[in-house]
Amino acid sequence: MTDTMTPRNSKSTATRVAASVGPPLVLLTVMLIVWEVACRWLDIAVYILPAPSDVFLAFTKHSGPLLYHTGITSIEAVSGFIIGSALGAILGTVFAYSRFLARGLLPFIIAANTIPVVAIAPIIIIWFGHGVTSKIAVTAFLSFFPLALNMMKGLQSYDRVVMDVFYIAAASPSQRFLKMRLPNALPYVFVGLKLNVTFSVIGAIVAEFVQADRGLGFVIMTAYRSMGMPRLWAAMLLSALLGIVFFLIIALLERIFVPWHASMDETD
Repeated sequence: MTDTMTPRNSKSTATRVAASVGPPLVLLTVMLIVWEVACRWLDIAVYILPAPSDVFLAFTKHSGPLLYHTGITSIEAVSGFIIGSALGAILGTVFAYSRFLARGLLPFIIAANTIPVVAIAPIIIIWFGHGVTSKIAVTAFLSFFPLALNMMKGLQSYDRVVMDVFYIAAASPSQRFLKMRLPNALPYVFVGLKLNVTFSVIGAIVAEFVQADRGLGFVIMTAYRSMGMPRLWAAMLLSALLGIVFFLIIALLERIFVPWHASMDETD
């Protein structure tokens, strides 16, 4: 039985991976070919739009420094993501249990979240200094709100009938939270985490725009000032790749921790 199921499962996994990775790879290949041909055929100046081959040459020429700056931005983004998500989860839980605090504080938090990050970043840098800490603080500021809102919504969206069963069984508040409300909130939590993980990369790079001597934001600004557009594009594409990798990690964790949710069903 095991011998007959294993190849089938392997084939099924390979099919799912191919179905997920194939379309974006095909579209990326087509887009790069069209981009390269258009740049060469229309003789577009490098400072307006460098061809993919120019960007690749810039990456190979500066690969060491570019990867170093990518590592710095990664540390800032991941640290800010963890801190911001933790604060968002705590705040969302408090709001789910206290309508008074939710109604009192949410308008101020929404107002704070509408402030453009380029406006708040200089203030945070003045508060926390010019080092990595200020970049992490900007990233945490940008990435706590989505999870707070989704956590609150998830914890409030439980089945009332199931909750009645827990009350009849004399379950303690911690048991109701850990065994009913939190598992029910997990799909919402992962939606918030997926938003946070992309915002964390944006927050780190924008903070580096304002004041930094390292990181991808620093590379983009220095390349722009020296009109080194292929290097700028290489840094920009690395930041996009960073966001994609972080997003895929969260998606993988979602598949591990929420396999029962309808969104994980790929039979449709």
